[in-house]
Amino acid sequence: MLSEFNLGGIYLPPFFVYACVAGLAFVVLRHVLTRLGVLRQAWHPALFEFALSLILLSLLILHV
Repeated sequence: MLSEFNLGGIYLPPFFVYACVAGLAFVVLRHVLTRLGVLRQAWHPALFEFALSLILLSLLILHV
């Protein structure tokens, strides 16, 4: 587990770092899912994307 992250003299919580990494992974995964047509099959695409982002963040926190 990470401790505080120092960015130019400002200490950031580890959750911020995890959220940034999960956000980047989400953007890549969303692009792939859009190209495959998976988002067209979802009942509510925005809700599906939100749940996917929470799953990615949770997996990242639990893995590290």
